[in-house]
Parts: sequence; C-alpha cells; structure tokens
Amino acid sequence: MGSQIISSNPDIDVRRVLDALRWIVRDLRVASASHGLPLGLSAAQMFVLHVLQGEPGLSLGELADRTVTDQSSVSVVVRKLHEKRLVVKRTAKDDRRRIEVSLTPAGMRVAEGAPRPVQEALISRLSEMDPAERRHLRQLLERIAPVGAVGPPMFFDDLPNTTGSEKAHE
Repeated sequence: MGSQIISSNPDIDVRRVLDALRWIVRDLRVASASHGLPLGLSAAQMFVLHVLQGEPGLSLGELADRTVTDQSSVSVVVRKLHEKRLVVKRTAKDDRRRIEVSLTPAGMRVAEGAPRPVQEALISRLSEMDPAERRHLRQLLERIAPVGAVGPPMFFDDLPNTTGSEKAHE
C-alpha cells in the first residue's frame, strides 16, 4: 500500500503515450461538451443517435456491434435516449424476442444537426491500422487499463458527477 515515487524526469515514451491519451480524451470531452451536453446528451448518446440515423431498426446487439461496445453498456444508453423520447423500442415482427431501436422524429432532428461523432473517427483510425499493430496496441492498453467487473462503458456516457447535479451527465 505504499506509494511509488514518480521520477522527476520520466521516459520520453511515457510522456508521449500520456500525451496521445490526453488528445484522445480531449477530443471525446470536446465532442461531449459541444455536441451533446447543451442538449442534455452525452457523447455516447450522440454516437448512438448517429448510428441509428444511418441504420434504423437495429437490435441492441447490432447497435453494440456498430458502436464497438458492450451490449449492456449500449442498453443503458438506449434506455436514457428512450426516456428522452429520442428513440423508440419495438418488438421485431419476425422475431418476438428481438427489440428494434429507431429514432423518433425528435431524435432524427438531433442527429441531423450533429457533426460526425469523434468515436466514429477513432474507430476508423484504429480500423486502418495493420491488424498486428492493432492487436499489439490492445494488449498494451489492457495492461494499463483499469478492469471493471462488467463490460466497459461507452465513451463518456456515465461520467462521475462533478457538478453537484445528479443529472449532469445522463
């Protein structure tokens, strides 16, 4: 339980890795603040709206695949969007076990006015990487990332409450 002493002159690669992570986090924060938060939406919610704009009627599993996240995480985002009346959930006609999610007219207006989600650009850049490089990056990031008991959250969906408002980031 002792603390580690951090070198006063860290390795240049440590600095460069942290700088790259800072730029990624900054892009996500800026996207959330400028595109979603004025409407009371998180960056994750805006991303889901964008995906549904291009592909209405996706199941939660398909939506999780399109957003490259865990189904339980996207389910929480969809629930919040449904509560805000930006999406509708319907039982599929061909499979009563399947729930399809689509935008409401209000959700379509929000999605149409939003710029390209930063998550989409990040996914695109990662997809353009050589598969071996991408696998190596994954392995390295998994070594330093905190591990949760359930699937990882979507980018900037449930931020810790730092404003004192219980609904600050829902």
